[in-house]
Amino acid sequence: MNDTRGILRKHENAFPVAEVSEILELTNIDGTGKSWFAVTLIGISNQLQILDPSKESPIYVISIPEGHDGGIGSMAWDFSRRRLFLTSANQIYSWSPNEPDGVSKVTSIEEATYLYGINVDSSGRIWMGGYPTGAVYKFDPVQNNWESTGKLAPDTDYAREILLDQFDNVWVGTGSKNPRLFVFSVHNLNQVHEVLLPSPQENGFVTSLYSFDVFIVVSVSGITEQLIYNQRTREWDHRLSRVWAKRNASNSVRFAANEVFYSITDGSLYMTRINNWTDVRIGRIPEGSVLSIIANNDDILLVYKEAGGLQLISVHPKSLDTKGTINVSLVSGNYAIQSLLGTSSGKIYLGAFMGKGINSIDGDTGERWSSPDAEYRINQIEGMIEAAGKIFIGSYGYADLISVNLTHRDDPGSYILLERLDRKYHQSRPFGWAANSESVFFGTVPDYGRSGGVFGKISLLSNEIEWVMDGNGKGFVDSHSVIGLVADEEFVYGTTSVRNGYGTPDTEGQAKVFKFDIANKRMSWITNPVIGAGALYSPKLVDGWLLVADIEGVAVIDPDNGSMVRKHHLSNTENSNRRPGWASADMAVSASGKLVHSAADVTTVVDFISHTKSTIGSRESPCKFGNRITALPDGRVFGVYKDTNLVELDLLPSR
Repeated sequence: MNDTRGILRKHENAFPVAEVSEILELTNIDGTGKSWFAVTLIGISNQLQILDPSKESPIYVISIPEGHDGGIGSMAWDFSRRRLFLTSANQIYSWSPNEPDGVSKVTSIEEATYLYGINVDSSGRIWMGGYPTGAVYKFDPVQNNWESTGKLAPDTDYAREILLDQFDNVWVGTGSKNPRLFVFSVHNLNQVHEVLLPSPQENGFVTSLYSFDVFIVVSVSGITEQLIYNQRTREWDHRLSRVWAKRNASNSVRFAANEVFYSITDGSLYMTRINNWTDVRIGRIPEGSVLSIIANNDDILLVYKEAGGLQLISVHPKSLDTKGTINVSLVSGNYAIQSLLGTSSGKIYLGAFMGKGINSIDGDTGERWSSPDAEYRINQIEGMIEAAGKIFIGSYGYADLISVNLTHRDDPGSYILLERLDRKYHQSRPFGWAANSESVFFGTVPDYGRSGGVFGKISLLSNEIEWVMDGNGKGFVDSHSVIGLVADEEFVYGTTSVRNGYGTPDTEGQAKVFKFDIANKRMSWITNPVIGAGALYSPKLVDGWLLVADIEGVAVIDPDNGSMVRKHHLSNTENSNRRPGWASADMAVSASGKLVHSAADVTTVVDFISHTKSTIGSRESPCKFGNRITALPDGRVFGVYKDTNLVELDLLPSR
């Protein structure tokens, strides 16, 4: 077996981004009362940008050396000590205006995978929640030690919303099963109390927490209104039926005789009096996406997202007259590539991890394209397929199914939401896609805290969903996610994973392969042919055989009965050594009779004609490719290199 050269062509930084995750005011930045702003970008470069509002571009742009491919998870400003704290994955960093050109690593919480909701108390101690530990952590930068509450509840994996109130209490909002609200004093992590929600939810999250005087305002998945908890009476007072846009509210300020805060609903700014929770509608604000509302006694600062940057508009708190406008550009970073699709036009379409929109690169010319800024439907793309001049997209978050007319891809109106599968079917991630001449088929991963994916059909003629099968709520395949599909004119073949939505243990047993009769809407057979495999991926029909991928390699399945005929071992990694996933292996079929498999840092081309195989990339070589690959109709195969680069893979062994 000879290695190939690995990469034939590289398209660097294939999906640039200036998508803002969070903006935070850095008050009293120099001791004179002046404010700067910290902005975080989604992605893996230039994640932290420091803005002086008197400048038109960031004064400091910093890449975080380690951490999460999605960027910075949370940040908090210690105004007394003029120090900014950040989390990314399970790392904690700090930035200071005294050493502004970079960040310093403070510590890491090794038992956690991700940290959320960082806060700083009056003594300079750092508080944050963790996943999958479901715990809250306190870190003292002076003493260099940390404490933990331990897991807050047996069914709690996420401690995601953290709030410190004026009484030195720590409030914690959790998920993904049974979202809960907890509280404890900063002085005692061992006495945690649960505040029972007035409307318990089976799954979801506490999505926001605000503290105003003695009140805690809580937003919870599945509950439209915001809930108000009175700390003095220890009771839930009432609900706010006017929903704040993006659940965002300003800080509170004292205005006349009242303490008030501001929020936005349906494009209008409202002032809320905290003493009696009455609203005053002030008026319409400029159209656009408001990221933050910062209140002062004599003005309100509205921070808008705009293409390539931000717009800061200062308005009068009563008249809404504009007092000043500042436009600030941001330095682009890069998304990590999440999904790939080679199309009949020779263009490769790309989706991004925690991304917005869709990009493409022409395989021949390298010409690049991005979906229009006004397109707002596409978030993180888990899977997609081309059929009948359209791309069908599965977008994470709400399991949105979206069709895009490629002839009019620059028109935001061509991006059609076919269905939001979380509403009725409690789904989260559409991974599996297949098509024949009449239909497109989809398979999904369930929402947080749930098991059982659905399987559905879209008519190419009407561009509408014809049916969805969810096994009466148990999943099309009972308690399995449907992650891979392939179709001919009569049958759909699918693969499953025992991995469920986050926060739910894996289903016991092995991954399934199924054959579905389209005309009769019934299962022809369902088997678990690969012993020890909890997930099977990327099914393909090749020369009358059904091929499926796993971590180890490729299994050849008899499409008549679902039995395994042969197994090709490629990665030297056993399925049992990796937790079953949703996209941990992939395959692409080359028109020249070759198949490319990529998993566990090993990418291999198998030549069925010559009965040989060659390594394209491996964990021992400089070239390591991701688990997402795709082919163009001419047989060229493309993959992902170092997260951000689209590369054409060399399929010919070196001589």
